Amino acid sequence: MRTIQQRFKRTARTQEAILLLVIAIVVTLLTAANPSFMTISNIFDILRIMTVSGMMALSCLLIMISGGVDVSFPAVADAAAFAGATILLQAHFNGSGLVLFLTAIPLGMLMGAINGFFVGWFRIPTMIVTLGTQSLFYGASLYFLGGVSIFELPQGTKDLAQKALITVDSGSGTSSLGPLFLVLVIMAIGVSLLLHRTSFGRSIYALGGNEMVVERSGINIRLRYLCLYSLAGAISAIAGAANATIYRNANPVGLQGQEMGIIAAVVLGGALITGGKGSVTGTLLGVLLIAIIQNSLVLVGIPSTWQNVVIGIVLAAGIAIPAVRHLIDARNKTEVLI
Repeated sequence: MRTIQQRFKRTARTQEAILLLVIAIVVTLLTAANPSFMTISNIFDILRIMTVSGMMALSCLLIMISGGVDVSFPAVADAAAFAGATILLQAHFNGSGLVLFLTAIPLGMLMGAINGFFVGWFRIPTMIVTLGTQSLFYGASLYFLGGVSIFELPQGTKDLAQKALITVDSGSGTSSLGPLFLVLVIMAIGVSLLLHRTSFGRSIYALGGNEMVVERSGINIRLRYLCLYSLAGAISAIAGAANATIYRNANPVGLQGQEMGIIAAVVLGGALITGGKGSVTGTLLGVLLIAIIQNSLVLVGIPSTWQNVVIGIVLAAGIAIPAVRHLIDARNKTEVLI
């Protein structure tokens, strides 16, 4: 009985449990203020927002666990999807919408490998590297592929955008959730298994904990960083292709400026900016909270410019809360020793 109580106490103090409580309180308050918040159509809107944001957050999570802060993932997503759509249009391709994803993934891996090369070989801080490559990828897309959005996507991509995973009659009409949300769920399960069930995943945590120890254990750090950033680039590319499919256009700068909101969600989920800690469950809960906040601001008519202010406050809270908890735990341990 005592063991069960101890486990419950430990679970209740986790970042995931705290986030669930915060989400429940926020949803309750928003529903009381505006009953339309809990309608099926609005819930599907929130999950639709989560789809692309959640995919990018998984990419960001991998890098943050390893001890880096990547700000280039929206640029990778945009560039990979935009280049992929351009290639398919020039080839007059009208087959399956999944081909856009298959075209974007190698491009995303290549851009991720560029980040991994500079981080692994030259030991340059990730934020410095990705600030540079972010500008590089955006600039290359605009210069070589043009700065005009592609609205005439291949027919297969349009067909995929119109498919529904779930369709519900909401009384005033039908509401549907696209199949790409299922892709997010599958990706989340895959990343979670990678992190916790493979030696590669455990080495990512180890890199964030102490890179020198990992190197002394005989692991090829350069190759590990190259593989890690290539994987993050592939995940970002899938997010970019999903964004182009859902909103039915490929924009070279469509996701620009979303990096802070995604980083806020990952930090809220319990990941440490210094590395070595983070979970897929916490990350998705953080994405859900940010999506709820963004959706609620639109519902109550608050200008979109204030969304960045709110997200900034949330990011500050996400950094402050774990720091305060760490100080309290350290103080308690000190008192016990005394």
